[in-house]
Amino acid sequence: MRFEDFLKRWSDDPSTTFQIALLMRIAAAVRDSPDCTGAVVVGSFAKGTADRLSDIDLVAFCSGGAGHSLFQTIQQQITPSNVFITFDGAHDPDSPFQKLIFDDLTSVEFHVISPDTRLTLEPPFVEIVNRDRCLESRTSSMPTPAEHDLTVFRYGDRFLAWELFSCLKWLWRGDFKKTKRYLVKLGRAIEASEESDGSAFE
Repeated sequence: MRFEDFLKRWSDDPSTTFQIALLMRIAAAVRDSPDCTGAVVVGSFAKGTADRLSDIDLVAFCSGGAGHSLFQTIQQQITPSNVFITFDGAHDPDSPFQKLIFDDLTSVEFHVISPDTRLTLEPPFVEIVNRDRCLESRTSSMPTPAEHDLTVFRYGDRFLAWELFSCLKWLWRGDFKKTKRYLVKLGRAIEASEESDGSAFE
């Protein structure tokens, strides 16, 4: 889907005004950036199922050595005063990512992917930037992993609050089964990590 068509789809939905306004700023910035070779929206917004608490999921591909420069370009579009908590990580040294929760409980996560980082896109996604057929070279025909296939506690304690925040969103939507399944898996993963560290719960 083209980004312009995507914006028309969401322009009349007052529940996602904040997310769309932020996404428009980011889209303008990555389109103007010479460091960006490709950028897409994925997740619930791309699927057309987003709601008041859905996060913006953005993947931006960069030219060699430009990962942190493009990361800063995206970061500059986010107003710090609206941020409640920030989670920083990296796929590799030149492929940083960030997840942020805002004061109104909306959120965004963006991943900058360098040419050497292995990552494929699974449809559906919304195209923002596609230079030199970057997106075609990254697209897979494989379906997106189901929620129950996702790895829990992947980043340990650093991202525990983000995982619990996801559970709160599912509870808000009334999806108690998904929440309970995830919390059971999360508890087991935490317990396993404690045992491997040689520590015990008090």
